[in-house]
Amino acid sequence: MALHTWKFTVEPSDALLRLDQIISLRTGLSRRAAREALKLGGVQVDQKRTRVASRQVAAGAEIRVATDDSLGQPPELEVQIIFEDPWLLVVNKPAGMPTQGTQASDRHDLLALLVRQRPGQKLILCHRLDQGTSGVLVLAKDKAADLGRTFQERSLRKVYLARVSKPVAACEVDQPIGRLRLASPARFGCEGDLMEPKDSQTQFRPATEEECRELAPGHWVVCEPKTGRTHQIRVHLAFLGAPVVGDGLYRGEADSQLWLHAWKLLLKHPVTGVDLELVADAERFKAGR
Repeated sequence: MALHTWKFTVEPSDALLRLDQIISLRTGLSRRAAREALKLGGVQVDQKRTRVASRQVAAGAEIRVATDDSLGQPPELEVQIIFEDPWLLVVNKPAGMPTQGTQASDRHDLLALLVRQRPGQKLILCHRLDQGTSGVLVLAKDKAADLGRTFQERSLRKVYLARVSKPVAACEVDQPIGRLRLASPARFGCEGDLMEPKDSQTQFRPATEEECRELAPGHWVVCEPKTGRTHQIRVHLAFLGAPVVGDGLYRGEADSQLWLHAWKLLLKHPVTGVDLELVADAERFKAGR
């Protein structure tokens, strides 16, 4: 990903200029590139996205600009629907797509795609998956069905499938996770100079023959995170010395994709109270793909 970022404060001498002019002057981007960054949502003024190229900005305002040369056109694809009723929309998130807007764009993510495909329908994102992770993703169509607190309180079961480079025995990893100070790009760990480490627990077991019967050959692990830390499964598997295949951030075996899939989600329907078992097909990992 060719991500470029700038952060600066508007000088008094710039306050009479258009926003696209200020961006061009302070970043070296052409006026056309500045307007493209604005159109994609890659510009924030005092931490709020703006798209108005002609806007004038007061001296002292903080401007953040992000561009990504790899973005291309906003995606248009058919997202698999796992479950839908008047309150919930549950989809199988494609791998490689951000769940929600990034620094450089709020048009290339899954939420933006669904909003474009469902004009007029309000969608509330209940949780997130890492960009490289596929699988079950829940959105609420009504405030009464917002499961945000349910995910925060962990009153549900999440089950993931991961392919790793060596066998992992059944175990529970109970190791705090924190952001590694000064790490670039940002990453997390269980050891070292950690910033604000938090208790984290994940249960692991080898996948059964039946569970991985149709999947590509390899060492498959079923993972159940009991807490909800950033990159939790990836970090705990790296701690075990068996990082996810394709996870270059945590020294996983090189591959063109991250072999991690949010396979199942078990919870009570927030409105009807019915028990739901939501399952996302791991089609991209099947043998012969």
